[in-house]
Amino acid sequence: MITVAFSTHRLEVLKKAETIMRTHDTVALEEPPHPNFYAMLEGHMSIQEYLEKSDYEFPRFARASCLLYRRLHAQGKHLLQVDPYLEHLNRLHDFFADGGDAHALDPKDAAYEVYHAERRATATLLDFYAKSVSAPFSDVVASVVAFARADAARIGLRDRMRAEALTVVAEGSESLYVECGYIHWSLFRHLQRLLGRRTRLRPLFLLDQEARRRIGKKQVLGPGDRLTLRLVFRENLRTPLLSLLAAQSLIFIKLVHKEEMSPSQGSFPHLDDEAQADRWTRCLSWKDCERLWPLVRQKPSQPAQDIVRSYLQERFNHDFEKLETVHPNATGGGFFDSLGLRRP
Repeated sequence: MITVAFSTHRLEVLKKAETIMRTHDTVALEEPPHPNFYAMLEGHMSIQEYLEKSDYEFPRFARASCLLYRRLHAQGKHLLQVDPYLEHLNRLHDFFADGGDAHALDPKDAAYEVYHAERRATATLLDFYAKSVSAPFSDVVASVVAFARADAARIGLRDRMRAEALTVVAEGSESLYVECGYIHWSLFRHLQRLLGRRTRLRPLFLLDQEARRRIGKKQVLGPGDRLTLRLVFRENLRTPLLSLLAAQSLIFIKLVHKEEMSPSQGSFPHLDDEAQADRWTRCLSWKDCERLWPLVRQKPSQPAQDIVRSYLQERFNHDFEKLETVHPNATGGGFFDSLGLRRP
């Protein structure tokens, strides 16, 4: 059996993740192989020293994860770091740091694909940064769509590479837990294709119940996530909806807190934060976003929330209180339903 567990890199998911990991004999982590990983697991290297040798976007999550990995290792679980895309990317960084030239890359090498995927995504991201400063809102939105399209291609390539590696891991495991970022649904599709019916494969959203209580769906997907996922599965998609999602995503990213928040007993601060931002931004039209963007563009999350809250209170009047607690489209349904896609 293979469990593909979708989650965020937040402290609040680790308790549930550990509970499910304990029921599997092998755990495939969503990270590239680290030469000191097993030394850290065995306690021959401190967690602090181990983490100092790598870059982690969420350091507190990374430290708590290492403590979790040590507990699992002590229980006899087999932990593997499986992410070929990031492994190739790390090698590319070393290659260029040593003076390597892009023209020397072999087109038949997987690293060549990774290089060009990263190059396209980076170029579109830099274009967004440049336009977000002073360009007309329509141009900023177009740059978001362009980046999402390049990012979707990168995600699709990463998921395909990882699925191919995981099929090899699965052959030597009776029960495999696959750590998976929530936006990597195409990994599940690739595993279905590669494994067929010979292996039981199940998707699991770690905060399914908690998300359903907040928005009526198994996963909080902000407008940027929904935009990117549509393009992962339909790379040539052209529809006005993409521009609306891009516009909403510009407001969404200003509303959510960037710093790591620690959960108290039974709390899910990031999930609550993202669910509120999702409820608010789903109600915004393109014109609403255009009006709000210059007001929130340079604001930290709390002042941005105050601005958007006031805007929505004025627009929705007495209905705003309902908007605070009920998702405007909370009709249940599945993950693919929320994207307007067919189930696999």
